[in-house]
Amino acid sequence: MTGSRSTRSVAVLSALLVLGLPACQAAHGDEPAAAPVAVPAVTAAPPAPQPDPVVISTDPPLGSVDVAPVTPLFVGAGNGTLATVDVRAADGTVVLGTIAADGTSWVADQDLAYGTTYAVVAEARDGAGTTTRRTGEIRTVTPRTLTLPTVFPSDAATVGVGQPVSVTFDEDVTDRAAVERQLRVTSTPPVTGSWSWLSDRTVHYRPQEYWPAHTHVVVDVDVRGVHVGDGVHGQQSEHVEFDVGAKKVATVDATELVLRLYVDDRLVREMPTSLGKSSSPTPTGTYVVMQQSREYTMRSASYGVPLDAPGGYETPVEYASRLSNSGIFVHGAPWSVRDQGRRNVSHGCLNVSVADAGWFYENFGRGDVVEIANAGPAMEVWDGFGDWNAGWADWQAGSALAR
Repeated sequence: MTGSRSTRSVAVLSALLVLGLPACQAAHGDEPAAAPVAVPAVTAAPPAPQPDPVVISTDPPLGSVDVAPVTPLFVGAGNGTLATVDVRAADGTVVLGTIAADGTSWVADQDLAYGTTYAVVAEARDGAGTTTRRTGEIRTVTPRTLTLPTVFPSDAATVGVGQPVSVTFDEDVTDRAAVERQLRVTSTPPVTGSWSWLSDRTVHYRPQEYWPAHTHVVVDVDVRGVHVGDGVHGQQSEHVEFDVGAKKVATVDATELVLRLYVDDRLVREMPTSLGKSSSPTPTGTYVVMQQSREYTMRSASYGVPLDAPGGYETPVEYASRLSNSGIFVHGAPWSVRDQGRRNVSHGCLNVSVADAGWFYENFGRGDVVEIANAGPAMEVWDGFGDWNAGWADWQAGSALAR
């Protein structure tokens, strides 16, 4: 029996060794085996995200040349906020500007000068406080010469219902469309109107019909910085506001020789008149009072007849109201009172008595209308403010933007 137990013990021990169990565990077969211990893996923390780099840009881009001085200079910051922006000319003149509330942009508060190089220095910071700096230059255009616009009526004037708006330049405009795009007329009440070029230096605006009485008119001539052609640029812009008064229209038919004056379509006065004689007929058409003089000297030399030539004269008159550049006036003519209302004896003017001329002078003025029918050849559109002598379609055809 003893030998058999020994033999079994050796066999069990051998089996445990084959199974890889420790001998101590074999010696105490009633105790459970211990579980293996897990060792956690060690993982490195991810790197903190880096902010996107700040990008500073300008419009126009740095390095630009021939920049229009009215181009709004802009500086922007992407992925950051602007800290400082410094723009100045070579002589130290600083261009003022404003950084937006969110810090992402800067815009100049003023126009630039012609023919000037500007140094731009801009700094911006990212979210981490890192500063980025950008520097460069832009240069504005250098014109061959500048042209100055003159606007009529002038600011705060009161004119009649026939007054066109006139813009005159002191240099030729070869790019009329570029200029006309910068011209604006706004009226209260609104009207239908059009610009029309009378020459390379003069453009007029008129409504399709006379202005309504008591209209307020705003004219903007935004030509500073505009290339008007052939190296000529606009020197400055103009803003003008004026008012139209009551409707005042005078009419005369050469077959009657009575000047009838209407205010707001009501006949207020009649004046016998004498128009131009057969050798110097008064043109037929619509005139606008251009200017007035309490005393004026009529000179034949103004239309090419010297004083010492046959038919030459110099005659002082009272209450002269000019209707055309060619020398048509309403004026006092005491020497022709007996002819007034009967026959034409003037050199083209509307002769009336001194009393009637004085009434016209005091009650009609710039922009008021005189319509003459059945007299001489048609008045020219370019003669003074002869704008109303063009039909509406012809007037519109004079616009550079109608082509």
